[in-house]
Amino acid sequence: MRSLMIVSAFVLGFCGTAQAQSTAPARAPAPTTIATSADEPIPRAERAKARQDCVSENIALTGDDLRAAMRICMQGKFPGVQLYARDGVTRDGKPTAVAARAACKDEVDGRKLESSERIAALTACFNGKRPDLAQRSECRKEARAKGLDGADLRKAVDACAREAKG
Repeated sequence: MRSLMIVSAFVLGFCGTAQAQSTAPARAPAPTTIATSADEPIPRAERAKARQDCVSENIALTGDDLRAAMRICMQGKFPGVQLYARDGVTRDGKPTAVAARAACKDEVDGRKLESSERIAALTACFNGKRPDLAQRSECRKEARAKGLDGADLRKAVDACAREAKG
């Protein structure tokens, strides 16, 4: 009896999300287009507003389905602008952290280093590929040494990274 109730609750929940998904495209709001080139960043307020609109259009989705729908919706609102990292490259042309780490790991594995030499080589390689992230890491270490936490830590890291960027 308990399993019957669980299965029926699951089916009803699934039907509710399917109905919500099928009614969402009926609204079909006009896409917001902003005249920006690929080199110009989109103002934060406009991007936040577009994100809110996309979330409200896909309210019934969760997890990977929501992520995919958000990407499609955001790209529809800002056509011609690369909003997300693709193929291991960020929007501004740098390798993503994951891609940089993988490349460094392959490079260091080829040299057959071990222990502390390996860690030092991985760190040096990553710092060379993504100096901006290396700087943020140093800023984070300094802020934690001062005992900062939470929002104060984020503010300190952002301020430090902006100073270093110049």
